[in-house]
Amino acid sequence: ASMPDKHGYISLSCSNTYEMRMIEAADLVILEVNPNMPYTLGDVQIPVSDVDYLVRADYMPPVTPDAPFSEKDAAIGKFIADMVSDGACIQLGIGGIPNAVAAALESKNDLGVHTEMLTTGMMHLAKLGVINGKRKQINRGKMVATFIMGIPELYEFADYNPSVAIMDGAWVNDPYTIAQNDNQISINTSLEVDLTGQCASESLGSRQFSGTGGQADTAVGAQMSKNGKSIIALYSTAMVKGPDGERHEVSKIVPQLMTGAAVTLSRNDVDRVVTECGVAELRGTNLRERVARLIAIAHPNFRDSLWDQAVEVGILGRR
Repeated sequence: ASMPDKHGYISLSCSNTYEMRMIEAADLVILEVNPNMPYTLGDVQIPVSDVDYLVRADYMPPVTPDAPFSEKDAAIGKFIADMVSDGACIQLGIGGIPNAVAAALESKNDLGVHTEMLTTGMMHLAKLGVINGKRKQINRGKMVATFIMGIPELYEFADYNPSVAIMDGAWVNDPYTIAQNDNQISINTSLEVDLTGQCASESLGSRQFSGTGGQADTAVGAQMSKNGKSIIALYSTAMVKGPDGERHEVSKIVPQLMTGAAVTLSRNDVDRVVTECGVAELRGTNLRERVARLIAIAHPNFRDSLWDQAVEVGILGRR
């Protein structure tokens, strides 16, 4: 947490995903206060009188360096930026693809932010004047998030910044909250997408790769929003080590997910899927249309085999 301010209040600083709820439920409250942590605003302030013990620390906040983005990332970022209109409200994650999206959004105007994570890319867009929240329906003018992670400049940006609101994660990620802003754009990534649209974003087969995060919440909330869009982004291929020990290129658009894969986003909740090869609009489509549109954004080297596999596993009766 931050150091106490002159009024005797402490800020939970970089995260209120669940911290305030824990404090309210706890019998004993111990906070580590650190002069290097930004004093953020939102619903993260608590009076010193509500804390049983303060522990002084003096280390720097954790830094997540800006991930460089590749030509593939840039292509995906351009496709996504073309779907973001002026005045839209965005949600972004972390990594090469989100950073490429942020760079591609620099020509936009009056964007808003309602996101699980406030990122360095969003800070850059705010400093450029691209993000100002003027057209939001709720929390107008505020960049709403449940936690912050990035470079030191991001923490300095958030310190006592009235345009940054760190709010309760259960409220921020509630699809009904998300839907209150028009033109909400949810942008998430996935590890693998099958030909019916199921997204495995947290595991490779039965091997856990990351957490569930807010992908399902933000995807559903964006589609509930007036003129909202939910976007899943991924590369069309990946390099994997085969049984022979050699690395092989495989398609990330697959007929079936790996055995044991966790389905993070059901096919019923998928709106648009983007690779460096194009955009597949799936919302409201039937099974054959889904297969055709997803194969069209797969890497050209795999398109014919994907048609054959779709028939082989029974997704399609025939090509």
